[in-house]
Amino acid sequence: MKLKDYFRTHFDNPDILEESFAERPLTLSLDLQKELYQIQSDSDELNMAYFDKVYQKSLTLFEDLFHENDRLYLIVRVRKELHSPPAKSTEIFERYLKNKKNRYALEFEKKDVRDEEEIIYQYARLLPSRKSLRYKKLLQAICNQDFPELYPRFKSRQTYYPVIYFVNPDKDIILYIFDDRGCFILLNEENTFQYLNEKYRLDQSEGFLTEEQ
Repeated sequence: MKLKDYFRTHFDNPDILEESFAERPLTLSLDLQKELYQIQSDSDELNMAYFDKVYQKSLTLFEDLFHENDRLYLIVRVRKELHSPPAKSTEIFERYLKNKKNRYALEFEKKDVRDEEEIIYQYARLLPSRKSLRYKKLLQAICNQDFPELYPRFKSRQTYYPVIYFVNPDKDIILYIFDDRGCFILLNEENTFQYLNEKYRLDQSEGFLTEEQ
């Protein structure tokens, strides 16, 4: 099943990534770290204790939502000005897929951004499991994207950094970690939503915090 057909069938919307997740009813909003800050107090230096916590929480969350035998859709979106050179969105797949064979066998879509002179290039690849992906490094790169001194991070060739979505088609879960601050988890089933909402609320003291739904 193609990604667009999957979204149409399981989330009733083939263009679900165009929507604001915060406005959907079965969405969890999580903070990756609440107690520390990116910058050390009375200093301009980065607070690496903060980033270590963020890395660990993003990893714990990812491995909780994507078990070893779950399939994984990796989706990469790059937003560009309409008349700029074509975006090179395959870089993420080249850097973070373990098996480079057939790395260009990707689902591709090109979308105009409504009412704006911009365009989105979207690439997606269905992986047999999380083991196909260097996901620890990829999660760190997502969290590091606003901090040029940290590594790994995305190359800033484009006007915008790439946006990464992880989709579990076996459990109907969409995970969007937007940067070091937090993430959205989109679900399509009330019982799963309630279960995860309760589970991550119990972990507030360790850094996850859900907003009221």
